[in-house]
Amino acid sequence: MMTLSQLRTFCTVARLNSFSRAAEKLHLTQPAISAQVVALEDFLKVQLFERLGKKISLSEAGRIVLTAAEEILARLQGLDQELSDLREMKSGRLAIGASQVVGVYLLPELLANFHNEFPGIALDVRVEPTRQIVGMLLEGVVDVGIVGEGAHIADERIAMKPVLRDELVLVVPSNHIFAQMKSVRPASLVQMPFVLPRRDSASAESVLEQLAAEGIRPQSVMELGNIGAVKRAVEAGLGISIVSRLAVAHELKDGRLKSVPLEGMTLERPISLCWHHDKPFSRATEAFIGFVNRQMQSTACAVAIAR
Repeated sequence: MMTLSQLRTFCTVARLNSFSRAAEKLHLTQPAISAQVVALEDFLKVQLFERLGKKISLSEAGRIVLTAAEEILARLQGLDQELSDLREMKSGRLAIGASQVVGVYLLPELLANFHNEFPGIALDVRVEPTRQIVGMLLEGVVDVGIVGEGAHIADERIAMKPVLRDELVLVVPSNHIFAQMKSVRPASLVQMPFVLPRRDSASAESVLEQLAAEGIRPQSVMELGNIGAVKRAVEAGLGISIVSRLAVAHELKDGRLKSVPLEGMTLERPISLCWHHDKPFSRATEAFIGFVNRQMQSTACAVAIAR
């Protein structure tokens, strides 16, 4: 059998053009060096060196073997470095899936902070509806997901860990009648035209289910493709909406939209980390989950203070 030790010994003899100098460099006896070279020649069934008296030179076969041996040893050295970097989190790859609101309004800052802490980890991010993120987890396309509709994931193969409460707020145009009120009664929403994402989206389902639990069923609902379109429609006066506070932070700050409290009613949903139960964590996945937990705890504290 050919061994790595034989390849290293052969390469050293070939580079130094001497068995004795190779023995000194490798701290072995000259007979041990000769035995390894002979064993390699026997395995490959070629003569690696031509001997002229006390001098040696590579044979034609030896030159071919030297090129291949150096490539093998260089690749193994590179592999060792790659694994060392991975153990020290200097390298690695991580595929992350995020639902729409989380992916657009929460994840970018989170990823920027993660990249600052682990710059060697290459990130592949997919922003899709929650149902698709679950499918990607099951198929192994992504390693971990962050979604804002955890209550809608019932597949037992998917592990869920809530990390933050996402507040849902009633938003209206700045010139709307509700905008002048300190709060509105939930019953007042029934007659108002609503603007929501598609009814089959997890975001719309979450809002409509929570309203229905309070006996509120809007009579008029305009369905649009995504939260960005919903916000623009509300600004234009096409209706009111209930959306994640994360998604309207800039519009509320600029005064383009107004958020109005609902009397006696708090709407929220969990933002959750999710992963496949049966897929072992890579070190990159483990680092990301720990990082998100720390970041979300800080975010939760900041939100609590702001309130």
